[in-house]
Parts: sequence; C-alpha cells; structure tokens
Amino acid sequence: MRLTTAAARLDRAELVTTALAVGASGALYARVGHPYLARGVVGDLAGLTAMAVPLVTRRRRVRHEALACLGAIGLVHAARATWPLRVPTAALWAAVTVGLGTYLDLRARQLP
Repeated sequence: MRLTTAAARLDRAELVTTALAVGASGALYARVGHPYLARGVVGDLAGLTAMAVPLVTRRRRVRHEALACLGAIGLVHAARATWPLRVPTAALWAAVTVGLGTYLDLRARQLP
C-alpha cells in the first residue's frame, strides 16, 4: 500500500507544518537531549488528547496536527522548564507510539 497525501488525508499546508514541527522538535532534542525527549512525549500525548476531543464530539479533526503537538510540547516546557522526567527512552517512545496509534485509529474510525 502506497501512502499518499490523499490516503492520509493530508493537505499541502499540513505537510509543511509537519516538516516545520519535526525540524523544530529535532533541533530542540539535539540541543537539550533526554530531558526534551521526556517533556516532548508528555507534550505530544497532551496534544493528541486535545485533538481527539473534536473527533469524538463533532467527528472533525484538528488541522495541522504536528503544530498542535509541538505547541503542547511548548506548554509543557513553559509550565516546568526544569522538569526532567526520568524514565527509559524506550518507555517514552512506547508512550508516544501508543498515543499516536490510538489517535490515528480514532481518527480513521470517526472521520467519514
């Protein structure tokens, strides 16, 4: 199965904002390291949770999902910038993978 923007229901603006979010997130991780990854996972999960609400209530999704998650990461940083969550990196990636998988499954089921 070939993944296309139509199959993933992405538009050009979403692809651009996703690239920007990935670039910003990668740069922050390279600069801050593991503490950023820890806060980033919490921020991503918060962003995915916030985006799931419109899906459940109105069967509509939030546009520019990557920037919504990046914004949530920023809020987590602003709230407690010195917060170093100490869990293994594998656990952090598992948490974001489960959160993202749950959100994508919900999106696929809820959207027409």
